[in-house]
Amino acid sequence: MVENLHSLVRDVRTGHRLTEKEAFGLMTATGRDVLAIAAAADEIREEKCRDDVTYVRNQNLHVTNICKNLCGFCGFGRRAGDEGAYCNDKAAIQQKARLAAGRGVTEICLLSAVHTDFTLQSYLDLLEWVREVVPHVHLHAFSPDEISYAAERSAVPTRDVLEQLKGAGLGSLQGTAAEILVDTVRAVICPKKVGYGRMGPDHLRGAPPRYSQHGDNHVRIVRIGSRSG
Repeated sequence: MVENLHSLVRDVRTGHRLTEKEAFGLMTATGRDVLAIAAAADEIREEKCRDDVTYVRNQNLHVTNICKNLCGFCGFGRRAGDEGAYCNDKAAIQQKARLAAGRGVTEICLLSAVHTDFTLQSYLDLLEWVREVVPHVHLHAFSPDEISYAAERSAVPTRDVLEQLKGAGLGSLQGTAAEILVDTVRAVICPKKVGYGRMGPDHLRGAPPRYSQHGDNHVRIVRIGSRSG
């Protein structure tokens, strides 16, 4: 049972920002406490948004599965030359983008492994290729690891990479590559990916939570990102 749940919910309703301890306590709730938390969240949602529902029409556009990381839990990545490895060229990317446009999508998500040969220019080219055929669609693309790798390969500061990508039409960054924002865990599950210490707040928005005994650290980091974003 969550200690002082009802008073805590009341405080949040009046503007209290949960402490790290309080937030983690809510994640450990069981039984009827879960229903009480869900009901309070729904009431707040109703006050802020009424019953309006928004959504995007999204299509994933796969770029390549050739990857520098090859994480132990991943069934997607391949080495160059492996059976099933691919890297779509401009014609293939634009064909997929036209197909998406024909379906009336409002957002295209560029999904990709972190190709060993990609540089900042590679990612700028991808955006340009899509923009040429669907100039008005929102582009959601590139993980923190792709951003970091592009900066490293091209010897360009991360902030400049982000600014150039935004100038080329990037609408928002993906939260992928952030399985959990605790570097001791990342060193085990994805050792070749960029660590949290090299991620900026820009990358925290939308990062998918994974809770374990390290969940309190993860929540603390995500909360820092929410204040900066």
